[in-house]
Amino acid sequence: MASIPALVEPAVMRWARESVGLSPLAAARKFGVSEGRVTDWESGTARPTIAQLRKAAEAYKRPLAVFFLAEPPTTFDTLRDFRRHEGAIEGEWSPELHGEYRRALQQRQQLVELYEIDDRTPSHEWQISLLPESDEELAQVARQNILNLMPGELPANGSSPYTHLNLWISGLEEAGVLVLATSGGKVSPKEMRALSLHFEMIPVIMVNGADSARGRLFSLLHEYAHLLLHTSGLCDTTSDLRAVSPNRRLEARCNAIAASILMPKEAVLRRPQVRSRGHDSESWDYETLRSAAAPFGVSAEAFLRRLVTLGRVDRKFYNSRRNEFIATYEEEEKRNRPAGGNWYRNTVRDLGKGYVRQVADAHKRRVIDSFTAASYLDAKVGQIPKLAEKASIKQGVE
Repeated sequence: MASIPALVEPAVMRWARESVGLSPLAAARKFGVSEGRVTDWESGTARPTIAQLRKAAEAYKRPLAVFFLAEPPTTFDTLRDFRRHEGAIEGEWSPELHGEYRRALQQRQQLVELYEIDDRTPSHEWQISLLPESDEELAQVARQNILNLMPGELPANGSSPYTHLNLWISGLEEAGVLVLATSGGKVSPKEMRALSLHFEMIPVIMVNGADSARGRLFSLLHEYAHLLLHTSGLCDTTSDLRAVSPNRRLEARCNAIAASILMPKEAVLRRPQVRSRGHDSESWDYETLRSAAAPFGVSAEAFLRRLVTLGRVDRKFYNSRRNEFIATYEEEEKRNRPAGGNWYRNTVRDLGKGYVRQVADAHKRRVIDSFTAASYLDAKVGQIPKLAEKASIKQGVE
């Protein structure tokens, strides 16, 4: 019996492949056709069989029905914002980044469905309806809003950076933000440090699970600044307030807001290391900066950048020592990074503690059945109680 050709538009086939970041060769290998066959489908010189199209749909992570559209859809996968390392080159996304981005959208949709089933309304406390005139004032209001929603107080004398990270995540979750992380080191921090998706109801922040705790914390607040400003576009880590392009100015602004939220002006200037040095830039070394930064949960370099903004350190000194301080910090993070991990802890980190708690609670109250809860958590039914335990407020997630 002859194979049945699928009457699909070549442009839709090309869109589906490119939407997951696969080359024609990689796609052909995924569903077992000759190297030139995918190119033939996309040029219209050949058509896939129904069986081949099913394999393509699985590889491209698209419903089969999408392939029968008359033209590529324009409403799928509109990325609002993601944050890169400074100096990273904008380019095609890796298939892993595509997958994690899709997961973020899927988790949000599942959370929306859960609220509808449970007849509840998500919190909107993450929003600031009337933005203050200055960004310093905006940061003060945002900081206080989230602090009020935290399950505990930020430590005054420094502690594990994970303590700071978990408290800020919990506050944002209580405010109505879905916070999650890329999983299993799938996406390099050099490609993406964080992304945000702005929605009036349940906005999303995804940080890179392979990044350091301090790096994740700053990215978390950078993306929250984007949500507050209702902005979109490419994000990087520039701190140059003299940047001329709109995107660069926006990134610098979001970095400044994040720094002000994490390191309030008065608290920074009260630090004994700052008071004893006045405006003497040259006396700052890495260890002193690290000690001064510890109560805020940030890196020495981030604290130094804040001192520049507050006029306590000369920008020339910052530029001359920045790379040295970052290299020292990265080496320190490698030495202190927790070894290994377990599936439950990593799964809760990746899905988000708040998300896991809400799904597990709905399951416990029989708002959703076991099959639905397990599919929302991408887990087995028997694993739900342990996931809920790991997602409890008292449990830290690294």
